[in-house]
Parts: sequence; structure tokens; C-alpha cells
Amino acid sequence: MRQRTANIGDYVTMGFDEETSGAGTSVKTTLGLLPVIAISAALTSPVLAQEQGVTELDVITVEGGTGSDPRTSLKVERASSNKVTAPLLDTPRTVQVITQRQMEERGASSLADVLRTTPGVTLGTGEGGNPMGDRPFIRGYEASTDTFVDGIRSLGRTSYEAFNLESIEIIKGPGGAYAGRGSTGGSLNMVTKKARLGEDFHEFSGLIGTDSQYRGSYDGNFSVGDNFAARLNLNWQDSEVPGRGGIEDDKFGAAGSFVGQISEATKLTLGLYHNKSESTPDFGIPMANAAFNSRFSTTQFGTGTKQDPWRPVGIADHGQFYGSFLRDFREVTNQAVNLSIDHEFSDTLRLNSTLAYLGNEQKYVVTRPTIQATGPETGWLDRSSRQGYRDTRTLAWATSLSGEANTGAIEHSYVVGFEMSDERQRTGAVSNVPSVGRDPNVLNPNPWAPISGGPVTFGPLQESVRTKTKSVFVFDTLKFNEQWSLNLGARYENFDVEQGTRTRDDNIFSYQAGIVYKPLPNGSIYASFGTSANPSGQCAGQAGGSEGASACTLTAANEDLKPEKNRSYEIGTKWDLFDDRLSVTAALFRTEKTNQRVNDAFGNVELLGSSRAQGIELGVAGNITDQWSISAGYTYTDAKLTDAGFDNIGTSAAPVWVPSADAGNKLHYIAPHSFAVWTTYDVTEKWRVGGGATYTSKRFMNSANTAVLPSQWRVDLMTAYQFNDKAGIQLNVNNVFDEKLYDASHVGLFANVQAGRNATVKFNYKF
Repeated sequence: MRQRTANIGDYVTMGFDEETSGAGTSVKTTLGLLPVIAISAALTSPVLAQEQGVTELDVITVEGGTGSDPRTSLKVERASSNKVTAPLLDTPRTVQVITQRQMEERGASSLADVLRTTPGVTLGTGEGGNPMGDRPFIRGYEASTDTFVDGIRSLGRTSYEAFNLESIEIIKGPGGAYAGRGSTGGSLNMVTKKARLGEDFHEFSGLIGTDSQYRGSYDGNFSVGDNFAARLNLNWQDSEVPGRGGIEDDKFGAAGSFVGQISEATKLTLGLYHNKSESTPDFGIPMANAAFNSRFSTTQFGTGTKQDPWRPVGIADHGQFYGSFLRDFREVTNQAVNLSIDHEFSDTLRLNSTLAYLGNEQKYVVTRPTIQATGPETGWLDRSSRQGYRDTRTLAWATSLSGEANTGAIEHSYVVGFEMSDERQRTGAVSNVPSVGRDPNVLNPNPWAPISGGPVTFGPLQESVRTKTKSVFVFDTLKFNEQWSLNLGARYENFDVEQGTRTRDDNIFSYQAGIVYKPLPNGSIYASFGTSANPSGQCAGQAGGSEGASACTLTAANEDLKPEKNRSYEIGTKWDLFDDRLSVTAALFRTEKTNQRVNDAFGNVELLGSSRAQGIELGVAGNITDQWSISAGYTYTDAKLTDAGFDNIGTSAAPVWVPSADAGNKLHYIAPHSFAVWTTYDVTEKWRVGGGATYTSKRFMNSANTAVLPSQWRVDLMTAYQFNDKAGIQLNVNNVFDEKLYDASHVGLFANVQAGRNATVKFNYKF
């Protein structure tokens, strides 16, 4: 680390010595992007040191440093995938990285915890045919089928734990070249913890908190000689969701990673993962409707128009549970096996080949809380059930060659490869589900109300969907000089899906291009363009087809349709400030879907619709000073359904098709404004304080824009004290002001409720 901290003016005007800058970058790469290096001699290239006869000193790692290791920093310099062929500073698109340090400081225990405080990402939810699980929306479009684990697509909708994650990377804009089919607004990659050669550490933590929260974890790395290492991560949780009246959230997980340096040029890595959770599923609270307003002679929760949309009904406190403790349950099991080999043919040519298995299973019965609209119990709480039994298994093989080469004066950083996957989903019938009677006490229902029927039985699993893909891809960053570079990428993919007796086979070509200009070594200005496609059946097994013509499952209406097409434009700038410790980014973006599935004037599903999302994105991550760290972002997204086709205002027997009134409406689930900041300050070498705020503007919950979730602020605080180099303690207070916060809804029927105010204390011990 440089011995001098420059202010912004110094940094822009003082210039750089290219040879020294390059050496520093080389060492950071060679040392695996370690955090703060306490001796400046370590910044000299090992090769240069040998040539000059300089003795290399041992690297000293200081916890809480300002380097780009995701364990200790809020800023990283490179994405985990070799498809991103340049440092993030020189990559012509927005890449948002949430590091392990930020997850631990915020006390995030799941992917959902992370995403609800990430600007530019909003959440949806399942409901019956749409299964429960993580459902992110990125830049206006759903990304639940664009979720990856170490670069391997995880198709089955499930819930992901955070104990084995080193970082979460959100790559924004159409990513057909990068990720394959889908990726309309972006994709999300979870990077897991790997065994580290030459390191030995053991970290234990135990957490207790309000609302009976108990959690324990272990992260240990064992190095055997110079050529073998093993890493073990364990996690246990016995907890209730804070402020939600006894809703349980229990988990157990184990992950193992093993790495062997078979030869000087070849490394073999094996990863194993198992996590099981048993919880009380919770769809939250009902949205108001006409029956509710009529019964209570009120319109305070909306009237169901675009000008005054429905809102969640009032609740006395966070502890009001609208489900059934006697009936509702959810069991989720996630498993993974990952075997990869890395081989260096030379300093400029490398091979990576990965064989992976991902599996998840979930069983659940959950209450769908709605207001009864008709009959003698109009205006009462209806607690009908939704249930599911699904098993998804993915077998994937990915191989790539990456390297560097020159063609004349042009420097290339490239990767070329292929990917194959076989994704199978099985479903089983759920029978004998108990019923719960309607409750007249809508604002304070009894979650222990008697049930009738049961016990629940599960039928045998039968294959319902099979998706096979084969693709080849190529990426290249062409560096013309110190100022100009060009980033190119392309993918050709065969997508083959079978859903029952229906099949669809598409060949999809996607590409991207971006040009980068660097006015200074620490800054870039770029413009980029990219494409992607959404074939029919893309999310077969994830959705029940309940969203009409726009459904992405395979149906009789869409099995003969070609893929929807998307294109995206982005211009932006990125700067590394304060001795490269702080990354600042800004981007303008626009994504267009030009042939969206809609109903035509005769009721047929055709590729006649269109939608678009455009906006601005600002971000900052890293260290302002050695003591002050920050991660913050703001996103404005104007997402609109520009052509919605036709709607039937008649009956199914006597249809009357008219131009849809949804044309021009906002895309549902998307917050126009989202902002988040997380910052910490080291008061002393042992004491750190921090906090964050998250803002989400109102979001429409249906395509008609007649149901909405209100805008909301969330404030979190933390403080940590390190007693010595082994033991420390951390206090978190989340949702400090006990606001009523909502995650998502399902087409305006109910609203998922976040946890109330809660406090946790975590004890850490490492050696």
C-alpha cells in the first residue's frame, strides 16, 4: 500500500509511472488480491525483486484492511468469471459486487437478506403455480432463472443461504453472451468459499438475538504442505423471524472444499455443499379490496384504481401472522457437487473445466391470505392454502481456454469455451391438505385456529420438465493502447425444453460490444451494447402460467413462438480514487424488449408486444480513508409496458378483444427509485462502528397498476469490538425504527412482510 493518501485533486493531476503501476497490479494478482499489505516492499514484482537482488519479505495480512479481498474489503478489482476479460474498471458494463465483509457486517444470513438492501434489485414472490423461493428482478426484468452458483445456472427456484458465500456478483444489462438464454435485465452469480493453499485459519462465531435467534458457524482452512488444502464451513440456526409472532426459520448447512496442486501447472478443486431448512412459510398480509372497503366502510387502503391503488391492510404490529401454525410448513434442501481442473499451458494460456451437479427439493403448505370477495363471508379473511412438492436437478459441464496474446500492436485478453447442461424437474402431488375456516377478525386473526383434514401426503415425484442446452462462446478485450480498448463477446446456444407432451427447440445467437476510453489510468468512460433472448419454456417449472400471454412456461399457445428479443444500451464511467481504494461508477442504461408475448385481436398469443426499462445507476464501494469504508448506490428505473396487446372484456364463451388498458403502465414489482448505503468507521484499531439506510419507492404489484406497496425506509446499525487478534464481538440492530416493511407481492393479492426491529450479538473467535 502506498505510504501517502492522495486527495482527489492530487490523484487526478499527479500522473502515474506506468512501469510502477503495472508492477503493483501484477503483485496484487500474484498474491491473490490480499488485503492491506503492511510492508511497501511487497508491492514490488517478485520477478523484479529477484532481478535486483532484493530479499522478499513475508506478507503480513491485517484484518479490516482496504485491499480487494472480499473477506476484508467492500471493493473488488475483478469478477470471478474469466468471461469478464478485463478488470472491473475497464469492463464496459455495470457489475455490482456484494462482498463477504459487507454480508457479515450487516448480519445477512441469506440471499434474500442481501438483495433487499441492494439498490436496483427488487423482489417478487411465488404463489402456488409460481413456487416459493428467491425471485429477484434486475433492471425491470425477472432474473430468477438467471441465478448462478460459481457460474453454473441454478434453475429451480429455491432459497439460498449465505454462510458459504464469498461474494455475490450482479452483472447488469442483457447478458445473453455472458449467461445464455434469459438475462434480460442481468444475472446474479453467487461465489462460494474455496480452500486456500498455504493458509491455515479457524473462525468460530455464535449469535444470539431478540426473538429467540440462535446461530452458530465455523469456517476453517487446513493446509497440508504446499500442495493440498481443505476448507470446511458449518452453519446451524434455530431462530424465529424477528417481530413476526413466532414464525420459525431453522437451518443446518455444511460445505467442504478441497484443492490439490497436482503439478506446478495443474490444480484440482472439489466442492461439496448441503443445506436444509425447516421454516414456517409466510406470505404476509392481505391487500385491501372492494369487499374489505364495503365491510369496514373505509377507503384508507385504496380503491383499486390507478390513481388510488389497493394497499396492504393495516396491522397492529409486526407480530400479526395471517397463516396457520397448525398447518403451514416448508422444508427446503439444497445440494451441490463441483469438480474443476485448472491447467496452465504457459503464462499466457490456461484451461478451466468444471463438472457440476446442483440439486434442490422443497415441500411446503402455505396460507394465501386474501379478503373473501363474495358470499356470506364477504370481507372476512380467507386462508386457503397453496402447496408444492418439487425437485430440480442440474448436471452441467463447462470448459474454457483463456489467455493473452498480441496481434501486431493490439493486446488481447480472451476466453473461448463451451457449456452443456441437463436440467430436470420433478413434481409430486400434495394431498390431504387441511383447511382453515375464514376468520371475521381480518385485522387480528387467530393463527392457532382449528384445522380440519390431513395429514398431508406427498405423491411420487414424476419428471415434468427437462431442459437441455449446448452453447459455445467467445470473449475478447482488445487493448489498442493505454487509452483505448474494445470488449467483444458472442454466444451461440441451442435451447431444448420438454414440458409434458410439449417441446420447443431454439438456436439463439447473442452478442455484446463495448468500447472503453481511459483519460487517466484510474478512470474509464465507456459505451456498450448487448442482446439476449427469452425462449418459450425458459422458466418451465418455475411458473404455473398464471400470468396469461406473458407466461414463460411452455403452453399450447406459445410452443410455436420464436424467442422474445432484448437489446440494451449503456454509457457510463468508472473511477478508482484514493490510491485505488475507492471505486465510483455511474451509468445510463436502456433495455428494450421488442417482440413480447401478448394476445392479439383474436385472442392468439403472438410476438406483438413491447416493453422497456431505462434509467441511471450510481455506485461507490471501498475505502475513503484507511478507517472509513463505504458501499452505496442509487438506481432510477423507469420500466414500462409500451404495448400490451389485447384483453378480453367479454367472457370465454363470447370473447370481446380490445386494446389492453395496461399499455403504458409501469412494469410490476419494479421500484422506480432505490437507494442504499452501508458505511463503517474504525474509531480505534479495535473498535468499529457502522450503519446503513435503504430506501425503496412505491412499487406496483400488478400489470393493471391497481395495487401498490408503499415507499419505505430501513435503517440498520452495527458496532464491533476486537478484544485481541483472536476474539471479537459484534452488535447489530436492524430496522431500528421498527418500520412496517414489505418485500414483495404476488399480482396484488398479498404483501410479504419483512422482519421488525431486532438486535443480535455475535461472538467471533479465530486462530
